[in-house]
Amino acid sequence: MHSAASHTPETREEGTAHMSTPTNGDRALLMPRLWHAAHLRPLAAVLGLLVLLTACTTADTDKPQADDWPWAEYGIPHSTVPTCIPTERTDWASSYHTAMLQREPRENLQVVFLGDSITMMWRNQSGYEGGTPVWQEYYAPLGAANLGISGDRTEHILWRITAGGDLDDLSPKVLVLLIGINNLLQGSTPEDTAAGVTTIINYLRVKLPETRILLLGVFPCWEKPDNPIRERVRQTNAMICKPADTQSVFYLDIGPRFVEPDGTIKREKLRDMLHLSEIGYGIWAEAMQPYLDDLLHNEGKGDLWQKPPTDAAP
Repeated sequence: MHSAASHTPETREEGTAHMSTPTNGDRALLMPRLWHAAHLRPLAAVLGLLVLLTACTTADTDKPQADDWPWAEYGIPHSTVPTCIPTERTDWASSYHTAMLQREPRENLQVVFLGDSITMMWRNQSGYEGGTPVWQEYYAPLGAANLGISGDRTEHILWRITAGGDLDDLSPKVLVLLIGINNLLQGSTPEDTAAGVTTIINYLRVKLPETRILLLGVFPCWEKPDNPIRERVRQTNAMICKPADTQSVFYLDIGPRFVEPDGTIKREKLRDMLHLSEIGYGIWAEAMQPYLDDLLHNEGKGDLWQKPPTDAAP
């Protein structure tokens, strides 16, 4: 016979539902466990839900959302190529842009020039000697507007003609576009530069449906014909000419007029091997005039569009 002192409390065996009646000591140990189970399980569920929501939110932000593209309202297609994304300048050009829109004529326009410093410097107001006498002779009688800003790249032009309002309430007969050299000089590839120019052209077709667009080939620059920029210019021009349909878009490459027979460029025409001298602006005006006249007075139906303006530059 065993004495009462030799008895030990019954313990729960694995796999059975039988449990002994808990003692006071057992209750003391059990109560904290029950509290933790009652409170931590809902807390874990909440934390799990938060982790799931965070993961979903992160995954969603990794995907391009149509509503995130601010240029959709202008019909600019979504792009990750910088040359195709409208970009506002925040340097000195911002105040110049405001003054330019107040200064340039906006009524009864026949011609609008749109571009960078090479366009801007048709007029001495840019701070450098440019083509003012030539402008006065050829374009002042037309009430032409000069919307050129030094340093602009394709992405800046895209901002100006959309959110910048450069073309709002305008309907010129002809718009002359020269843009792209700053992209090439600052590292953009010919392909990306051409993509930017094409994006501009496609938007202009919609923005100015009654206007004929005269797209100029990017002008050559730097003295020697073997300078790498010359080949990049040629590659770019070979691509940007493709949207020309001689209906709403017309392409003209007068760049060879600035190049000597041996392929070099002289300061007589390009004063710093990039920007035109007054003689250079005279060459531009004379070379473009027959084509501009045809667009203004003959709806661009002349045979001259089927012929190159001059032999190709070396």
